[in-house]
Amino acid sequence: MSKVMKYGILIVLIVVFIGGGVFLYLKKDGYQIVFNSNGGSRVETITTGLLNTIDKPDDPTKEGYTFAGWYLGDEKFSFDTKLEENITLTAHWEKEEVPSFTLKFETLGESSIKDIIVEEGSVLENWPIPTKEGYEFISWYYHNKEFDFGNPIVSDMVLVAKYKKTSDIIRVRIRYNNGLEDQMKKIKVGSVLKKLDEPSREGYKFLGWYIGDEEFDFTKSINKDITLEARWEEIE
Repeated sequence: MSKVMKYGILIVLIVVFIGGGVFLYLKKDGYQIVFNSNGGSRVETITTGLLNTIDKPDDPTKEGYTFAGWYLGDEKFSFDTKLEENITLTAHWEKEEVPSFTLKFETLGESSIKDIIVEEGSVLENWPIPTKEGYEFISWYYHNKEFDFGNPIVSDMVLVAKYKKTSDIIRVRIRYNNGLEDQMKKIKVGSVLKKLDEPSREGYKFLGWYIGDEEFDFTKSINKDITLEARWEEIE
């Protein structure tokens, strides 16, 4: 073997030895990076070489939150950073916005119920109970079907109360609107009300008995509690 070849082999061995030493130096144990997931899934501690950058771990997860990055103190950490000491990184989270829906309640009675706002996918555990004189509340109905409160809420809804009659007697409230006290009459369900005498009021002409904006028809049977009001017109 010639001297040139011997020197060439020696040089190659020296380069390999030095390069391998440098590689092992760069890869030897260095600084520790501890990950505080801040309530999220666990992320294992990383130990890195002194001159190596850190490989970013898989993002942690946390129910109801979106991962917003790893922070060193108040600064968002860059995984290209060269470490000079052991560090602890803390996960930052942003709360996910959950859509909400409004439940409206048509009581069809004397009581009124405020709207209830619930988050999407939740269930209403304590639903309101309306009252109606002479009736017993049965359930809330949605689109003419009894609503199951075990179902999650996924849209705005209008729930309508359904009752059953607790008595065969209904009440007719009479409002004279002329200074006299209201009167109450009781009749059987499905019967007709005997026509009332016309009241009087000084300076006014009696127009008739009304329910809301409609004049009451004394020939029709009554099946629920009603209020009759005397309507007047001022005489000029």
